Amino acid sequence: MIDLLLKNIHRTLFIIAPLLLAACSSSPISMQLQPELALTQTSEPLISQSSWGINSQDHRIEKYLIEVSKGEKAATLINESQSSRLIIETALQQQWHKQGLRFNAESSNNINIKLIKLLAKVEQKTLTHHIASKIVIKVELSSKKQTFSKIFTLQSSKKGIFSANIDKVGEQLNIQLTQVLNEIIKDPQLNAKLQQL
Repeated sequence: MIDLLLKNIHRTLFIIAPLLLAACSSSPISMQLQPELALTQTSEPLISQSSWGINSQDHRIEKYLIEVSKGEKAATLINESQSSRLIIETALQQQWHKQGLRFNAESSNNINIKLIKLLAKVEQKTLTHHIASKIVIKVELSSKKQTFSKIFTLQSSKKGIFSANIDKVGEQLNIQLTQVLNEIIKDPQLNAKLQQL
């Protein structure tokens, strides 16, 4: 009888142990976003008589990508392994260049990209989790004639069972950043101003 009980305990531990190890495995300390813009060189060209300078600033209050909170415990923060601001600036500049925009650091026309928010907050409960993410990017154009600015925002909320997979949260944040950058590139009002100013 005791042998049978010990065998059942052993079998149960054999099944549960990998689950416990997976639950206790450490989250990544940092990750890098890699947005992939959907437009190609066949996209509608941007025809401008002027060249543009480009720069960017990081105005985020939270300089990390993911915040995971579990009740009263201190939150776990997942940092960026490479500057998201520079990744965004480079991605937009490369796409605008593909569309025909010319860039010159000495130009009096300037594109200024302000990263205001880029964060996914994960609230972890015993058997459920909630993910709320928000991205806010402001694009400002300035020339000798006039200025123009537009804010691009995306936010989402999602609930799930058990623990959130942090790698998947990062993948989703990357997809959302790609969506915002594609929205910036395709924005007709912004594209018109890039050709008029």
